[in-house]
Order: sequence, then C-alpha cells, then structure tokens
Amino acid sequence: MKKKVLTILTGTMLAASVSFAAPINDLQQNETTIGYNHYNLDASGVDIDNDSFYLENAVSDKFILGIERNAYSYPGPDFNTTDIYAHYKLDPNLRLIVGNRNYSDGPNKMFYGIGASTALAPRIDGYASVTTSSIATDWQVGAAYKLNSQTALHLGYKSYKEDGASRADGLGFGVNYTF
Repeated sequence: MKKKVLTILTGTMLAASVSFAAPINDLQQNETTIGYNHYNLDASGVDIDNDSFYLENAVSDKFILGIERNAYSYPGPDFNTTDIYAHYKLDPNLRLIVGNRNYSDGPNKMFYGIGASTALAPRIDGYASVTTSSIATDWQVGAAYKLNSQTALHLGYKSYKEDGASRADGLGFGVNYTF
C-alpha cells in the first residue's frame, strides 16, 4: 500500500510543476515525508517567490531518496527546477547529498553537498545544508518545530547563487507530514 501511495504522490508532484530547499528530515527506514516550502527571495532588489514541493522516502536505514520541484515567480519569465536526489546518512545528524537538477530553461546538472541537523530543544530541530554544481551553489539554515510525531513546521533562510546571476536569498516557511 505504501508503494502505491508513494508512486501516486510522486506522479502528482511531477505533473503539478514543483532547487534544493527541503529541510533535513530525520526519516527512519520505510518512512515517507511530503512537504511544501515558500521563500520570499531577493536578488538585487528583484522580489522572487519560490514555492517548492518535495517527497522523500527512507529506503533503508542509511539512504533517503527524494524529489523536489521548485517554481520561481518574478517579473519576467517564470522558471522551475526539478531535483532528484539521495541522502546517505553518515550518522543520524550528518549526511552526504547527491542528485540531478533539471532546469526548465537550461541543462541538467549533477549536484552534491552535505547536510546536518541537531536537536535544539525537545520539539525543535535545527538544520543546515549546502549543495553545489558546476553552475550554482545554494545553502540553507533553519529550524523545524514538531507539532506532533508526524507534522512539523519550518522556518528557514535560503541562498541561491547561479553563475552570472545575482544571489537570491531570503526567509521562508514550510510544513511537512511524515507517514
């Protein structure tokens, strides 16, 4: 049943039109998280809205597979990116990240990076990640507040810099649900 739900959700997200902004989630084997983030980014005075949807599944105790779709809206042509990625847990708080980003207005690019998370308080986890490719670097920091064992709210800061373009950075919020 979980595989059917995962397949349906993945297909829906791909068809619905969804850079790397998913928070670092601590998933146990066979757990799945679906989430949404919204960032208000600024690139040299230009406001950019960034909405992302992501789906992650812990296929083992060490590997998490995910897909994320980011839509960027600003004055001018809108664009989006789709990331397919894997996390390898070095330990519960540190992981390596590798993936492929498809740009709607350009090439596919492999990216890699590192992510970390730590408990800040009984229901609050902090997280940070950085990824880079041959044309872009992005990083994020934030905190997740666990409403219960399945739902969390996120508040974070994201920075995205592509070669030849202004840095886009700003605050954002999100929510995810784990099942």
